Amino acid sequence: MAARNEPRFVVRLFHPKGRYPRIRITQREGVFWADDEIVFCVTWSTRWNPVEEGAPYTEMDWLSPDELRFLGSIYLCELWDESHILFYPVPHYAPVINRITLDLTKAKILDGIRVLVQRELHSPLWPHTSALLQECATLRYAFADADQLDLSRQPLFWRNISTSDYVLLRGLSSLFKSDMLSRFSEFFEEATIQCFIALEASFQLILKRLKQEGVAQPNAKDAASWLHNHFDRHLGFQQPLERYFQEFYDQRVMTLHPSSRLGEFPYAPLMHDDYFHLRGSLRAILAYLVSGTHDKGFLAAVDKRGPSRAHLNDAKTDAV
Repeated sequence: MAARNEPRFVVRLFHPKGRYPRIRITQREGVFWADDEIVFCVTWSTRWNPVEEGAPYTEMDWLSPDELRFLGSIYLCELWDESHILFYPVPHYAPVINRITLDLTKAKILDGIRVLVQRELHSPLWPHTSALLQECATLRYAFADADQLDLSRQPLFWRNISTSDYVLLRGLSSLFKSDMLSRFSEFFEEATIQCFIALEASFQLILKRLKQEGVAQPNAKDAASWLHNHFDRHLGFQQPLERYFQEFYDQRVMTLHPSSRLGEFPYAPLMHDDYFHLRGSLRAILAYLVSGTHDKGFLAAVDKRGPSRAHLNDAKTDAV
């Protein structure tokens, strides 16, 4: 058996609560498979424990850095203002294929893995997830339309996402968890809180980008200007905000701090649209930071305003 810190091919099953692209992506270190009966991915992965020497301990079971990288490369292929995909990995279930070498590009190998994944749905080795596995075997999966994604960008995202960029991985992770929580109306507050974490991750990534561009000590106003220059002004907004996502600042304080300078409240001052706005905007921002380009959905939205998108994707920047 493989030790916990040894890389292996890890299988990750997805629950029908999610919404997936009906596709097959195959590359050397990762496979995503989605059909009417089963959705899963296989990645050459090293588990979180240990990420690096001196990293804080956690007992939270979640996607590995390699899985976040692979799924993130698909997730970022969404298009501006389209219905989104939603990854819902089955918790506490990550079987290992105990093979050092495996050619994931061969159809025969993939067919064999699919048979193995379906067979394991009925295995008594996973009693703590048996109910969820049974749901995967019996419930119908929901799928996104192919035209709501631009999967031609997936190889670019795959190349540019680094498993050592912990801030980017945390941002992607938080958006995945936000989507999962949004499937339950009673946890919409928590879904929005996960978006706030992703918002902070995007803010820190933009500060890093600004430093690379020569801004000595970038701040929230500089980040707001960056957002305006790369997104909002192309959509017709005349002036940048004073701070990055300024309209959410007080909400974040009151949501995360029961008592603050803004008062004491027995509830979080949130609306459902806060989740949808943040989730869509932050996906687009992370995609731009990783690729240096806008997706064709954003370009189409700019085109509707007139011929103002000339050179919008010409000044490419280094990925995070």
